[in-house]
Amino acid sequence: MPGLELPIIYRGSARHCGAAVTKMRSHTILMLSANPLRESRLALDREARGIQLEIDRSTHRDRLKLVIWWAAEALDLLGSLRRLEPTIVHFSGHGLRGAANDDQPGSLCARDVLSEPVACQSKGVCFARADGGVEVISPAALIHTFHAAGSSVRLVVLNACYTEAHAHALRGYVDCVIGTRGSIQDEAAINFSIGLYGGLGEGESIARAWAQGRAALSLKGHPDRDCPVLTVRDGIDPDQLVLAPARPRRPRRRHPARRPRRG
Repeated sequence: MPGLELPIIYRGSARHCGAAVTKMRSHTILMLSANPLRESRLALDREARGIQLEIDRSTHRDRLKLVIWWAAEALDLLGSLRRLEPTIVHFSGHGLRGAANDDQPGSLCARDVLSEPVACQSKGVCFARADGGVEVISPAALIHTFHAAGSSVRLVVLNACYTEAHAHALRGYVDCVIGTRGSIQDEAAINFSIGLYGGLGEGESIARAWAQGRAALSLKGHPDRDCPVLTVRDGIDPDQLVLAPARPRRPRRRHPARRPRRG
């Protein structure tokens, strides 16, 4: 990767090495939206709209590009990683809690799977199938996919219920992963995304943007503030990972003082 066109810029790196940043690359945010469950429809279009609005309003909107795959199927993830080389992968949809968590309460307006007859012994995120059914993607399958084709990715957001295990599994292959502890309401998931991408668009670090996403839940009165969890690869400081850092200011030229002239 040439020069300083890094997928993630570390704060102070250019300043400390004395280099001048002449060009900053744009970053692709790949949003995979899947809502294959007929009994539990999610407002994924509102989430996508909220993210796009935050990007459009942000200071660094020219560096962030949102690409959305609607009715995403499992192989769309692999193909998009190859073609787009995204910096962020954002999954929005349902999570399956598996038989081990059947004692946990839920709600049809949450982003979990309760009554659909889809592999009740499985645990994973739910992609669409070509026949209209549900494809459950396990943590192991995500690991294999990002290990094979996800070298460009620095942040994964799993905005679906019961994805904390996925986040911990992926932290060995991606710098930062945001998963969801337990069940989260659809409206809360939307507001978290708005707070998260608003922070990233303003040049905040991943850690601060994640905290601002949780702050958005508090401001809206959601009880799910602690559901989004941030996991980090060993040796990575999320407070120093910045997606869209501020452009360094050019030093102003100093003109020599004019000497007074007589006459």
